[in-house]
Amino acid sequence: MIVGLGMIGGSFAKALKERGLAELYAVDRREGELALGVSTGVIDYPAELSEQYIAQMDVIVLATPVRAMASVLADIKPYLAEHTLLTDVGSTKGSVVEAAVSVFGHMPANFIPGHPIAGAEKSGVLAANSQLFEKHMAIVTPVADSDPVLVDRLHRLWRAIGADVVSMDVEHHDHVLASSSHLPHLLAYTLVDALANSDRSQDVFKFAAGGFRDFTRIASSDPVMWRDVFLANKEATLATLDQFTARLADMREAIEQGDGASMFGVFTRAKSARDHFLRLLEQRTIAPQKDTSSVSVSVLPASVIKGEVSLPGDKSLSHIAITMAALSKGVSQLTNVCLDNGVRVTIQALRDMGVVIETLSDSSLRVHGVGLRGLRAPIAPINLHQSELSLHVLLPVLAGQPFQVSVTADDPLLNRVRKDVFDLLRSMGAELAFEREDCLPVKITPAVSKTLSFSLDGASQKLIVSAFMAGLFAEQGASLACAPQGVTQIEVLLQRFGVHVTRSETTVALASGELISADVEIVADMYSSAWMALLASLLPGSELVMTNLGLDARAFAFFALLKQIGADIEMPEKGVSGLYEGQVVVRFAELSAFQLSIEQTDQLRTLLPLLCVAAAYAKGQSRMDGIGCLPYYHEDRVLALVDAFGLVQVNAQIEAGCLRIDGSVPQGGELDCAGDQYLALAMLALGVRSKTVTQIEDCQTLLEEFSELDAQAKQLGLHCSVAQ
Repeated sequence: MIVGLGMIGGSFAKALKERGLAELYAVDRREGELALGVSTGVIDYPAELSEQYIAQMDVIVLATPVRAMASVLADIKPYLAEHTLLTDVGSTKGSVVEAAVSVFGHMPANFIPGHPIAGAEKSGVLAANSQLFEKHMAIVTPVADSDPVLVDRLHRLWRAIGADVVSMDVEHHDHVLASSSHLPHLLAYTLVDALANSDRSQDVFKFAAGGFRDFTRIASSDPVMWRDVFLANKEATLATLDQFTARLADMREAIEQGDGASMFGVFTRAKSARDHFLRLLEQRTIAPQKDTSSVSVSVLPASVIKGEVSLPGDKSLSHIAITMAALSKGVSQLTNVCLDNGVRVTIQALRDMGVVIETLSDSSLRVHGVGLRGLRAPIAPINLHQSELSLHVLLPVLAGQPFQVSVTADDPLLNRVRKDVFDLLRSMGAELAFEREDCLPVKITPAVSKTLSFSLDGASQKLIVSAFMAGLFAEQGASLACAPQGVTQIEVLLQRFGVHVTRSETTVALASGELISADVEIVADMYSSAWMALLASLLPGSELVMTNLGLDARAFAFFALLKQIGADIEMPEKGVSGLYEGQVVVRFAELSAFQLSIEQTDQLRTLLPLLCVAAAYAKGQSRMDGIGCLPYYHEDRVLALVDAFGLVQVNAQIEAGCLRIDGSVPQGGELDCAGDQYLALAMLALGVRSKTVTQIEDCQTLLEEFSELDAQAKQLGLHCSVAQ
């Protein structure tokens, strides 16, 4: 039985009717609505609130105005059977429970309140829509004494007509709905009424555009229903209204004072919150679709690399610079930023926590810093999606903030053990709660660490990034144990933002203190610049100028090794920062075989795929010791490349952890990089002078991470093509 055959009650009935789930009766004080309900097939029979009908019902749904609830319940009470599920669809629940208690003397175990989050500004049974509840939330609000069997039945009933069902406490429901539904309706009614009674009302409505129409659409809803809603949910509505008017007063003051930064902060946070809402809505209404397409890149032999190029900014440094700018005091401008998908994940996470980040161009940002511990608690878990670098940069930052936060991700980051980075967070004093130990998702409860001491020996480059970010939050400074080497790009970047960094033979020390905003140009990506240099060295007639390099000790060692084995390279001098910054010129030259010690192999492990290609074209046999001592992901890349060498008829073998490569001319053919961008670039380099065309499969990740590959290849004369 549906009591109240309006738009909601009628839609509920019609949804059940079309699915053949129930025999439907309806009660309504308007006889015309009942007649229309029968004639249009929404219900089967008209009924009355009498013993004849009520006693035989399996389910009774109250779709009446909330202020009429007590009267209807009093009519139903004498004939209501214990087995009958009694529920409602009202948008306030506290008043419904109060009405039930006033009529029955207690909350009946078979009365389970509910509320579908769906509707329209139309009313009456002719507005009934059988699809109204599809992919919309339906909230069930049982109380302590509710019959669990009937609670389950109500869940199944809503699911049967397409709703996503959740349970919620009555009081929590009323406060949530006061914010998400009741307040917007109140604002819409009040705005339209205020403008309608203004001196310029005719022109206001005449020239109002789509924004006014969209915002005020809900002011066309049933006035009687909404009057009753506000009276029934008075306390929660007033609390929400007070909160809103306080923020509105802040906005008025910002406009009056010309405080653009405050306004921009509110607008940015609001946009981020609404974007999050739309993402949730999209997840509910659209089934996820996986991209199963395969992208390949082919490279033709006999290319020539000529010209001057400014390479995209280093991806890792882009993540770090944006995050440090967000944690600084003041406004920073960042140029040559790599704005790939992963960096956008970091930007979105920071925006979700209140940071204003303006996009000035395809590679430049303006970041309004909030201070080291000035981030705000996000409205939802931070989603790192599939960005490894976002994970390593942001997790220690979140562990240093003054609020609890949950972090999740998409496959393949989800449920993957990451003991190293979570051990780092534990050393910061953070408490961690997992669904599966040392895996995302995680809930982080921060604690202020006095000092931080952490060993970087054998750490991955990403964990090193995490350790430097964690060091910023130690109140008395941080000491990071590391192997002797020159100044890194991360250390230079930290110093640009005012961090005092000192390096000894075995440690890097970070002093505590606030970060200071800075204007920073991100230097070129190390792997991309090394790859370009290798191409120019291999291709006869090449002369390449790279203008924006900042080589640290590791990158310098790669270029120095190329030069040592015959490459024609002009490199900049070491600058005051400790980096080799400036222009690098590379021309074709024949390369000779080389040998790497275990220590050199470890130092150059990130760039080993490119060195393997250099060895494939060098005269003689090259040898690299210590392959078996590398972290598994670096060793796997080398092993995959050795397999690729066999396919293009280059002799390469690993024995007792030593890789030997005989220089020759590759045959060419079809290779698979297994979605690894670093392998893809190495395989492209392997094919630039091969005897036939070389095609590399599974290059989606490469093109996502190196978005300018096509354009730069054409600009410089590299003959490669993308196929899907």
